[in-house]
Amino acid sequence: MKKNTETNTYVVDREYRLQYIGKNLKKRFPDLKLGDVCYEKFRRKENPCRNCPLAHKNRKMDMFYNEDEQKWMKINAGEIEWPGATGCHVILTREVTEKNLDELCRFVNMKKEVVERKNSCKVERNKLTGLFSREPFFRQTEAFLSVNDIQPGEYCVAAIDIEHFKLFNEWYGQEAGDRLLGEIGAHLQKMRQEVGGIAGYMGGDDFTIVLPNSEEILESLKRRITGFVRAYGGHTGFLPAFGFYVIDDLDVSISLMYDRAILAQETVKGNYAIRSAYYSADMKTRLENNHVLLTQVQEGLERNEFIYYLQPKVNLNTGKIVGLESLVRWNHPDKGIVAPGYFIPVMESNGLVTELDKKVWEQVCQTLQGWIKAGHRVIPISVNVSSVDIYAIDVVEHFKHLVKKYGLPPEYVELEITESAYVEEYKVITGVAEELRNAGFTVLMDDFGSGYSSLNMLKDVNVDVLKIDMKFLKMDENTMGKGMGILEAVTRMANIMGLRMIAEGVETEDQINYLLNMGCIYGQGYFFYKPLPVEEIKRILLDENNVDYRGIQARKIEHVRFKDLFQSELASDSILNNILGPIAIYDVYKDNVELVQVNDKYCLLIGQDPVDLAENVQVLQDIYPDDRRKMQNIFQRAFQRLAEGAEGTVRRRRKNGQYMWINIKAFFLREQDGHQMFYGAVRDVTEEMNQFQKLMAYQGK
Repeated sequence: MKKNTETNTYVVDREYRLQYIGKNLKKRFPDLKLGDVCYEKFRRKENPCRNCPLAHKNRKMDMFYNEDEQKWMKINAGEIEWPGATGCHVILTREVTEKNLDELCRFVNMKKEVVERKNSCKVERNKLTGLFSREPFFRQTEAFLSVNDIQPGEYCVAAIDIEHFKLFNEWYGQEAGDRLLGEIGAHLQKMRQEVGGIAGYMGGDDFTIVLPNSEEILESLKRRITGFVRAYGGHTGFLPAFGFYVIDDLDVSISLMYDRAILAQETVKGNYAIRSAYYSADMKTRLENNHVLLTQVQEGLERNEFIYYLQPKVNLNTGKIVGLESLVRWNHPDKGIVAPGYFIPVMESNGLVTELDKKVWEQVCQTLQGWIKAGHRVIPISVNVSSVDIYAIDVVEHFKHLVKKYGLPPEYVELEITESAYVEEYKVITGVAEELRNAGFTVLMDDFGSGYSSLNMLKDVNVDVLKIDMKFLKMDENTMGKGMGILEAVTRMANIMGLRMIAEGVETEDQINYLLNMGCIYGQGYFFYKPLPVEEIKRILLDENNVDYRGIQARKIEHVRFKDLFQSELASDSILNNILGPIAIYDVYKDNVELVQVNDKYCLLIGQDPVDLAENVQVLQDIYPDDRRKMQNIFQRAFQRLAEGAEGTVRRRRKNGQYMWINIKAFFLREQDGHQMFYGAVRDVTEEMNQFQKLMAYQGK
């Protein structure tokens, strides 16, 4: 009979009951079942073995002679987390064969001389979260996976990070932040106990957990943690990001598995629509490509291959240039001009951004100096400053040195700091911004509204100009109304506070009209100019008819605010009725068009009083059947043409049953829960249509 030299594995709890039975052991003891007491089944004893490592907490390895099988056995034991049980140990036993009798002798001699020693397998847990710390997590996970005989794809490593946790501590305090981390740890511990696995705390706001690779389980993980954090913080900016690595290669180290989960997690940072991602091989490829790119970038910096383009900022009414923004480009020896999206991420992750920014700032100052020496009139050029720059160098002193070195008035060099920098490091960034303004520089807040700022933040920021992004109007039909509301609120607040404002990403004439109607008169985007080489911009500026040297100004004259007019005592209802004529507010949803509000002029036009209209709010049933689709199209076009609205003429039934021709000029107001609200200016064009029809009939004769 072949000797059994394979390792037998099992897990027992503090009551010596089997919680796991390895395949090799199951072959030897086919009648074993979970819950059996180990010493009763293996050695037919009524009490634990006197030399069992579980009975000697300071002992993790021993040897014993099995009288039943007449064999020496080597035994190893260690603590392990196990779902649904406490105080568990993994036990590994292996027969001592003739080949390793020397090991037996050494062990027996050693036992005679060595006293009990401290358990070197002590499990390290983080006090704050109750979870395994980094290295113990790796060790415990390795043991957990080895004793489970798992198949590839059966388990998954999840990496969890709370975005902007540093800001959470800033806003709510360190104590609140610690409570949040502790409760996340409790949630993960509970889930581990329910479905099985190992949970760890990796430091900072980083957690990890190994769970069965089940879509239901992983969705439950995301739902639990996201729901808890959202409720706890009450702010969308503090949502967790999840990265998953499916354990499909059991030869990969646990630390590398975790790194892969982190790599997947990094792909969703800053994306507030998608909060989780699975690791894929192409991520590894991208990582390897980034290493190659990093080498090329470093060489490019040394060879001064990085240059900048300029994009004009214009007056929306006239199209005249009021300023310029510098945008970095890579003049690659093989690829030509390369946009920043290709190289900025790898520079940010490797601490090279500040070196790049300093080169661009210097080039801009050199250009301005050259224009001045050539006798040209100069307009300001803005440069981008990141929070990384502010922490890496003394930005204020650096710019003071630059303008002194090149003999420039500070107002010619404008500094754009992204809104996210203010949010993440509010006190530091606002302090630097104030120092820059005191030194004579103009400070712009870039991408306002793109992150987590609130309108209340405007009262405290130390900036001269807000830059808002027109991406708010590139949303789908269900969210565009909210985007418009944000733009209008920002514009209104900026005007009240006397802040100058410019919209970036302006691409259509409709957007221009919409911005002008809101009171924003400056913009930047492809509708006017794309980023251009410095020499090309220089040629454009040589024609002074292309330039408005006053720059970006705050509004100087009060303009009519219709909301204020309606709420003031300047105009009575009767005056407003006469000014506006018949108007109605329509609610359009699915295939329905309902009246929400009307004025007296509308009631007179239709020939129905408000009581009649309240009983008959469905508009389409009073529209001539052939014109109903036309009526719906008016609202569809008005939604697409936000500034100009849309109009059309349809037949509507009056109270007496006769049809009249009405012209409707509709404007989109807002959207909520699938309902779109429209303002409609209505007028009676029956006489005009009758005359038109007579003319057509006459011409047809």
